[in-house]
Amino acid sequence: MTLRGREPGGRIHSLPSAAAACALLFAASPAAALSSYAVEAVDEPGSSTGAAAVALGVPDYHFVNDAALAYGGTNADVFAPGEATVLRFPVPLRNVPGQVDLLVSAFVGGAGATDDALVDVEVSSDGTNFTSAGSFATATGRDGFVFPPQEVDFESVKHFPIEFGAADLVSHVRLTNAMGTAEGLRLDAVEGLHPALGASHAFELRVDRYRQENTGRFRLRIKNLADLGGVAIRELRIERGPDPIRFEDTQISLPALYGSGGALICVENCNADNAPVVIPFSRHAWSLEGVTEAPVGEGLEPGRQVANVRNANPSFDTDNALTFLEGFSFHVVFTDDTEESLDFATDIVAGGVPGALYQKYQYFDANPIVNGPLRTDTYEFSVPEPGAAAIGAAALATIAALRRARSA
Repeated sequence: MTLRGREPGGRIHSLPSAAAACALLFAASPAAALSSYAVEAVDEPGSSTGAAAVALGVPDYHFVNDAALAYGGTNADVFAPGEATVLRFPVPLRNVPGQVDLLVSAFVGGAGATDDALVDVEVSSDGTNFTSAGSFATATGRDGFVFPPQEVDFESVKHFPIEFGAADLVSHVRLTNAMGTAEGLRLDAVEGLHPALGASHAFELRVDRYRQENTGRFRLRIKNLADLGGVAIRELRIERGPDPIRFEDTQISLPALYGSGGALICVENCNADNAPVVIPFSRHAWSLEGVTEAPVGEGLEPGRQVANVRNANPSFDTDNALTFLEGFSFHVVFTDDTEESLDFATDIVAGGVPGALYQKYQYFDANPIVNGPLRTDTYEFSVPEPGAAAIGAAALATIAALRRARSA
């Protein structure tokens, strides 16, 4: 695997995989953990939550107490009221102003279910001293004002947003099931939205499958993981596979999440669903207001993310009777013209991490054709700055020590 970028003047350069391996977690590889997700869970004394067995990594529909729920899980542990676990992340997580900082994914029963867990969330920069980051009740997963109304009637893994408050460079998160029902906290994953990678160019791309038949629909999420003050993402180009694959519904936008404003809008080859035009690619560019392309130099800033909003705007459509996204490639371009090109099969699938998210699809019938988890593939890209692995680690350690000194 090589990591591509552009040096000043636009010349392509490559970093060999050996150099990337020396950069620790900065470069994605098939064996590497994604930087945004918990990699270890240690139960507090007196607790036996089961989190270490199934709640690490990306959401994948293997969650605590998932046995006998028709999703193929075999975990019978109960994250019971009064129990707690501490989750560790591979790199510290940043607090981005005006942005959600953490997502806690947990399974919630559908309409008529009574399961609930009141979850206290605490964060720490050293694994010893914790401060409160708030709490949430999993029963709000059945609240149409909180979650998409199309989903609340169905049992699924829901994703609960948390802000760090005054905390920054969070390395550990403690979850406590303060009170609730006998099912316990059915924890699937914990995701930090902005890991500190020591990189000026970095992103995470997730491809979500949508519908199981040969339509080949998919959704995307892009997180800009560059350091705060790093380089913004200017555009996304998607190139289709060989004939007879079609590429439709490209006219859709990818709005910024959590109220931060802006979107990646289609600016070239904006095809409608079932359009007769066969396009070789689509191009989405950053827009400040979601209507016109932004001025040169503007883009999706570090710490922000865009995505197809599930059940709110359409998915991309390929009408693909072949292997899912066969021959497709994704090209992410930064505002300084650095570009990373990813083949879906050989890079995103082979070099990423598989997971699963809830999908519901209704056609003309009132009953969903799809109502359950479908596969996701998540890929992380970053190029560390010269000396960033060492300098960044030293800086983070210094900041953490200062924080501990202030609180002493």
